[in-house]
Amino acid sequence: MHQGQRSLWDILGTEPTGDERAIKRAYAKQLKVTRPDDDPAAFQQLRDAYEYALRNAPMFAVQWQEQEQQQEPQEETIAPETQAAPAELWGVVAQETVPANMPSPAPELWGIVAIDPAEQAAGLWHELMTLAQHHNAADMLPGFMQGEELLNLDVREEFELCALHYCASEGYDLSLRQALFDILGWNEDHAYLARRQPELMHNAMARYRADRSYALFLDNRDQHRGIACLLSQQPPSAYGRQLFDQAFTEEVKDLLRTVRWHHPEMLVYKLDEDLFQRWEHAVHSKRYFKDTALTSIGLGCALNFMLATIAGVARLQLLQPQWTNLLLCQALAFTLMAMHAFSWPAPLFARWQSLKERSVESLPVLRERPALLYLAWIVPFLVVGVLYFIPSPGNALRIATTSGLCFATLIAGAASRSLLTGRQLLYMVGLTLFSTLIIMGKGTSAVNGNEGMMLSFCALMLAIRAKEGLYAACGGTVVMLPRLRMAWIIGCITLILELYLHLLPAALLGAALFAWSCIGMLLAPCEFNVKAGWPVALAPAITSFILVHQQDATQMQPLLRLAVVLALAVLYFTVRSIYQSYRMSLSKPGLS
Repeated sequence: MHQGQRSLWDILGTEPTGDERAIKRAYAKQLKVTRPDDDPAAFQQLRDAYEYALRNAPMFAVQWQEQEQQQEPQEETIAPETQAAPAELWGVVAQETVPANMPSPAPELWGIVAIDPAEQAAGLWHELMTLAQHHNAADMLPGFMQGEELLNLDVREEFELCALHYCASEGYDLSLRQALFDILGWNEDHAYLARRQPELMHNAMARYRADRSYALFLDNRDQHRGIACLLSQQPPSAYGRQLFDQAFTEEVKDLLRTVRWHHPEMLVYKLDEDLFQRWEHAVHSKRYFKDTALTSIGLGCALNFMLATIAGVARLQLLQPQWTNLLLCQALAFTLMAMHAFSWPAPLFARWQSLKERSVESLPVLRERPALLYLAWIVPFLVVGVLYFIPSPGNALRIATTSGLCFATLIAGAASRSLLTGRQLLYMVGLTLFSTLIIMGKGTSAVNGNEGMMLSFCALMLAIRAKEGLYAACGGTVVMLPRLRMAWIIGCITLILELYLHLLPAALLGAALFAWSCIGMLLAPCEFNVKAGWPVALAPAITSFILVHQQDATQMQPLLRLAVVLALAVLYFTVRSIYQSYRMSLSKPGLS
């Protein structure tokens, strides 16, 4: 500071000191003559000086003690008069020498009877509790805190201790507690009380956070089933039916984890910890769900369907569709799904898990792109689909091809199980039946209706996977994507023209077009909505026109129709994707 400015201790009207109580007493004394209404600038200066001195009081005390220790050897040779520590130690330049410490006169000399601050604060707290019973705490408390008694820092400090005891104990009023936290500023700064009463301050803040978390959960209980279940304080047995829903169980599991790690105060002060642990045990031990049973039923029907398909191709009368075969397939499906749900036998599942981990470690591409593991069924599906175009296959090849198609269908369904839940599975089955009737018909000796359904199912599953963008999942670069799309479009149009002009064998062109269509799904996303996909409904009619000259390949007609419809659908989505990319480039500022 400059020489003409008042120092920190001049503003407070006291000597340099590191005693917090002395600083508070000096501040309270100055408040009697420096009112914010009379002189706001002086009051703000006083307030800033008080906060600075109180915040740095420990440092002042240490510096004062060091200064006294340094002056002790000098006091033996210098005249015995009190030496004041330079004010530079407290960040100011001294204006004049501070006089020696003089004992303060007793309060009785001034006609004032000393009152214990703790007793006065207790009386004020009792008065506040009486007022809080008849008035709104948020409206009443600010005026109460402006009382003259609370301008005394010692009284105010004891009053805050009374408030702290109240907030750290049970039975407090929420509105009064919230008003105390807001007026006293404990949300922003409670370091002083935390140093004096660390345990009380910890309990008060913990209860405050618990109430705040509980209020947040109450506000969201109508939108979150798990919150309503948790706040009901009922045991897991009361929600036995809901716990058979896998989505509900996972929701409750995530909620319990959130409460355990992010709202521990609410768990301690607002919830029953024993009941909470019972809920944790219930949701983590739950393995078999309603979805598992429904999947078992679907798997049993699929196994019976595939068994009947293989039996029809191999001409095995014993395995033809019968009720006994259906029941056996259902029993097998329920057993397999239960073993998978409970991971039994454990050694077998542990060995399978270790095998998966070793395969991932040995193949770095799987570590970088784990989604490839769920696309592995595409390769056997392509191989089996191409084998179906072989004209007049032998009986052994026919059985092997059908068995391979059944295996590829099972793997495709298992890999896409997370995508087929509830209505999506019903839509998928209905779309498979519809596409089979429109494209494949009843089938021929080359492929029957059951095989046509499995081919359509796998093609639709590939299209659903393509909706998420398979090119990026396979590790392709974005720079090459436009060139690959143009190359695919040229190849697709060439194959369709060759098929229409009847220049090459229909079986060879059909196999090439089928494989080319499946490859095209990796490059263009397929959109399953009416606005984007309605032109695909025209594909069967266009296919009939293209195949009008292929009457000599009667046995291949269903497979050719499937290949051409797939090619036309993928061609449409590829062109549409290129057009959308072009429109987006035009809408962006700068060069496209």
